[in-house]
Amino acid sequence: MLRFLCQCTLIAVFYFIGQVTVTTFHLPFPASIVGMLLLFVSLLLGFIKLEWVETVANIHLKHIILFFIPPIVGVFYYLEIFKQDGFKLTLVLILSSLVVLLVTAFAADTFVKKGENNDGTFHD
Repeated sequence: MLRFLCQCTLIAVFYFIGQVTVTTFHLPFPASIVGMLLLFVSLLLGFIKLEWVETVANIHLKHIILFFIPPIVGVFYYLEIFKQDGFKLTLVLILSSLVVLLVTAFAADTFVKKGENNDGTFHD
């Protein structure tokens, strides 16, 4: 039980560090994401050992589906709208995703071509 509490505390400390970092530097990112990135980097660099957070992390991964329950309940709350306009909503989601994908591909292709020399190599 003490090990579990220590692991929870360590993850909470990284969340707190993320909160302080976001507040201090006025970053446009959620503190939880910054904290988890800091934890990830600490794990990669060996400052934190995986065993120090592994048990709690596995419990979180085991129960991650619980985070998806509120959106699913929201869908059931608006079930009548989905019954009436479900096809239209699905079509809009698919088309907008496709547009984002194509625009991103076009932009990436443009930037890659802009960075190429005439012989196909890239310049700095």
